Amino acid sequence: MKSLHRIAGRVSATAALTLLPLGVVAAPAAAQDDAKPAWDHAAPLTVSPSSGGRGTPVTVKAHCHPSGPATSEAFQQNITLRKAHDKKWIGTGHIKRSGLQVGRSYAVTVRCTDGVTLSTTFTFTAGTPSGGASAGFGGSGASGGGNTQATALAVGGGLTVAGAAGYVFLARRRRAGGHY
Repeated sequence: MKSLHRIAGRVSATAALTLLPLGVVAAPAAAQDDAKPAWDHAAPLTVSPSSGGRGTPVTVKAHCHPSGPATSEAFQQNITLRKAHDKKWIGTGHIKRSGLQVGRSYAVTVRCTDGVTLSTTFTFTAGTPSGGASAGFGGSGASGGGNTQATALAVGGGLTVAGAAGYVFLARRRRAGGHY
């Protein structure tokens, strides 16, 4: 009977140590996919940074073929978008140095050749720029709510350490003559 307990213990410990690394690898991948929308894995229009003061340089990214420039009352001039990689259109510009109200959000708009109009906002502040715009289907992903990939890695690492500690505990009990 004692040998049956030993065999069962070894089989379960081996199975646990074999499956735990799969959880560590799969958890970050699942969390990363959940944090993004299914249709495109990115917001259709982003402004980075999403807020800033006078003269702040901004980058506008659109996931459609624009029929014209990105426009906003906050821009010194309209921003021409140029084709980049992965079907993205990118342009850079600057925020006006005067005539804007602190704390107000200004609309940023891009019209696409397929007739869709994309929009987001830029908030004018007296301080320094911060984060990506929360636009479309999820914004920049890392602004505000935290990093889901880091959370998944921490949880997966914790499970791995707990499994290893449990294995060591059981192995020591067997050597000491315990029944587990």
